[in-house]
Amino acid sequence: LRVAPSEETRVAVSVSKKVSKRAVIRNKIRRRAYSVVLELIPKLSKNLFLIIAKPGAEKIKGDALKDELGELLKKR
Repeated sequence: LRVAPSEETRVAVSVSKKVSKRAVIRNKIRRRAYSVVLELIPKLSKNLFLIIAKPGAEKIKGDALKDELGELLKKR
């Protein structure tokens, strides 16, 4: 997670080819992260958040992903 000052709350998700060579998998990870973050945006401070997915991210789904991102973003 990287945080930079911004005038509004913005979130970006980066999934590199190191996570998966297949674009379908990388896009699925990105869509899952965005859907969880969409619920958390009202609670976030006005910053730019860059979420960087690591290898193994394709295995985290549903409530586990929501808890993981919630904890990560709550610290900021």
